[in-house]
Amino acid sequence: MQRLSIARSLRLALTGLTVVLALVAAIGVADLYRARQRYDDALQSATQISTAAANLASAAVVRQALAVESPRRSGAAARRQAAAAYDAAASRALSLARVDGPSRRLVEQEIAAQPAPAAVAAATRVQARQDARRATARRRARTDSRRAIAVMIGAGGLALIAALALIALLIRSMRAPLDALVRATRRLAAGDLAQRVEPRGPRELRELGEAFNAMGDDLLRATDRLEAERSRLATTIASLGDALLITEPGGPVIAAANPRAAELVPELSPGARIDGPDSPLPAAALADARETTIEHHGRTLAVTAAPLAGAEPGEDAGAVWTVRDITERARLERAKSDFVATASHELRSPLTSIKGFVELLANTPEGMSERQQEFVQIILRSTDRLVELVSDLLDVARLEADHVEINRRAVDAGQAVREVLELIGPRIEARGQQLSSRLAPALPLVLADPARLRQILANLVTNAHLYTPEGGQISVCADTDGPWVRLEVSDSGIGMTAEEVDRVFERFYRGSDGRASPGTGLGLSIVKSLVDLHEGRIEVRSRAGEGSTFTVRIPSASGALGLAPSLEALRDRHILVVDDEREIAQLIADQLAPFEVHCTIATSGEEALRLLAGQSFDAVTLDVKMPGVGGLEVLRRIRADPALRDLPVVFVSVLSDQHELAGEWVVSKPIDADELREVLDAAVSSGRSRALVVARPEMRPRLDAVLAMERIEYQWETSGAAAARVCSERRFEVALVDVGLRSPQAVLQALNLRGRRLRRAVILFGDGESPLPPEIERLGLEVVPLERAGEALLGALRDEPEPDRSDAPAR
Repeated sequence: MQRLSIARSLRLALTGLTVVLALVAAIGVADLYRARQRYDDALQSATQISTAAANLASAAVVRQALAVESPRRSGAAARRQAAAAYDAAASRALSLARVDGPSRRLVEQEIAAQPAPAAVAAATRVQARQDARRATARRRARTDSRRAIAVMIGAGGLALIAALALIALLIRSMRAPLDALVRATRRLAAGDLAQRVEPRGPRELRELGEAFNAMGDDLLRATDRLEAERSRLATTIASLGDALLITEPGGPVIAAANPRAAELVPELSPGARIDGPDSPLPAAALADARETTIEHHGRTLAVTAAPLAGAEPGEDAGAVWTVRDITERARLERAKSDFVATASHELRSPLTSIKGFVELLANTPEGMSERQQEFVQIILRSTDRLVELVSDLLDVARLEADHVEINRRAVDAGQAVREVLELIGPRIEARGQQLSSRLAPALPLVLADPARLRQILANLVTNAHLYTPEGGQISVCADTDGPWVRLEVSDSGIGMTAEEVDRVFERFYRGSDGRASPGTGLGLSIVKSLVDLHEGRIEVRSRAGEGSTFTVRIPSASGALGLAPSLEALRDRHILVVDDEREIAQLIADQLAPFEVHCTIATSGEEALRLLAGQSFDAVTLDVKMPGVGGLEVLRRIRADPALRDLPVVFVSVLSDQHELAGEWVVSKPIDADELREVLDAAVSSGRSRALVVARPEMRPRLDAVLAMERIEYQWETSGAAAARVCSERRFEVALVDVGLRSPQAVLQALNLRGRRLRRAVILFGDGESPLPPEIERLGLEVVPLERAGEALLGALRDEPEPDRSDAPAR
């Protein structure tokens, strides 16, 4: 049993039981058959003897009758025949009676009896004997049958008992190992990883015991490894330069913190609340799931928070907060921004003068020959190219600092293609390359920054030029593609592998095979970033040795955006032009002169403030970086003066991408004359819309009364989509948002308040009757009562925040 498997043991037991039962059945059937055969033989013998005795008696009667009735000679034959028949009957009777002695003796007596009556009497005795034999055979057969059946039953019972005993023995051999395995499994589950069992019993149980022991060994080793990894992880977390805070499931209580947390955020320790009054961490970090920067104890900290996944979907398992000290990184970012500002000012200011005065020279062709005018145009194009080259170098730093700004307007994409091809065409022809273009008729205008659009096209065409051998083909196509304008630049150059296509927009990437080519590897990365800023798309198709095709899709300008502005709002306006370089200020004045704009020039912030105090102007253009009182300080004083607060201000500066200018009218240097006129016209015509109210229609009567008391001018909208639309058309300083709207968070995301520089505020208000939406509670934003909405809005417009007023975060 110990060496056999359970299946084999059961198979052997069942086979043995079957064989024994078959043998018992065969023996019993054989005994029954023999008993039946003996009974039949006895019946047959008795019947034959009875018949032979009767025949013998008949033969004796016939013989005696013939002897009496035929004494004559003629009856001798009949007597001889009767004697022969008698002898034959006697011989047969004796032959049959040999099987039974009493029957033989009775037959012999019958033969010896001479008178016929004596023979008949003897035959009767023989018949009686045979009846007795039949009765005896019947009893014996019955006895034999019973004995055979009893033997069968007894043998079958013994076989069944033997089978049950065998099964019991098998179960007994299995039970002890199974019980041992169950006990060991329970101990193992309770944490006793050293628990083992002795393999015994049938083969399957021995194999199961061996597998259990192997599993225990594996669990012990895995647990040792986990403990080692846990110890290593704990050491790693403890030695991290970032602070880690883990909150308990279902609550804001801190469950664990590493040593670095005690240095960066000593207010937060295990047991404290992550959202407590002393916590410096912003509650919105967990909701936004992105990095949030805070200033704390003289350090700049980057905070990220991520919820931990629970065992079941939707289960709150707590969150992990990471606090990183980025003070040095912030300092380097500021240093980089300062460098960009300085380099932009020092490099682009002289280029601005060159470009501006060459444009003025080109616009006043009187006194110049055609050849001289051609030279002026070449200088102008080269100056533009030089400006773009300098911008490429500065754009890298700006893109990294997220300081690139575009000023989109309706632009003729076909004209941009022609200008780029005219500028780059000579270089392409010099290498023997064939340049072709195809512009769709009635090509719609695109919504783009014209300088940036030309930069995109120039970079793509230059890339095709650099990677196409002499005699190759370069084609530029522009066509309509639904709501887009599709620009394609194709070449028959060396093409790219699949890996190079995947990395083609990476900065400084120039091919994985190290092919030498001019350039810095920045052009395509800048193109990708600029296309993204235009909310466009860029794709590339290429195969090694078969050339490349770059496809750019830019949104087309539609409706009013597709119409060229009339600029009539500028005509006969009085503009104060403020720039510390008189040449630049004079250039601005000259560019506005065709529209009969009256310009007054101020070369310092102090002079500008004196002129504003004594004269009336329709708008102001401001440079940012000026000695003494800078442009930002001038803007602050203008906004602080009730008489000047509504005066439109347009910044004209190389620092157009600074964060402080967010929400203001901005024109970048070098100055594009068309852009300057359009932006200034928009600023003068739109004025300054004070406030935007987004609320339910049923709230208007109550809110109108509250805002009328404060004499606040505002525009009313009832949905996020409408708010987004009017924000794209006008500039608002503050938005008042009803938290009872269907989706107030969607409204907050749709707002684009461009009318303020220092504070683009959103104030949330409620009627006090409806519960706060979960997303507003989760963000932790304060909601003012409707009755105090006007007071809060007026304070925001005056830049007078109150401790108990909600100035929601800028959108």
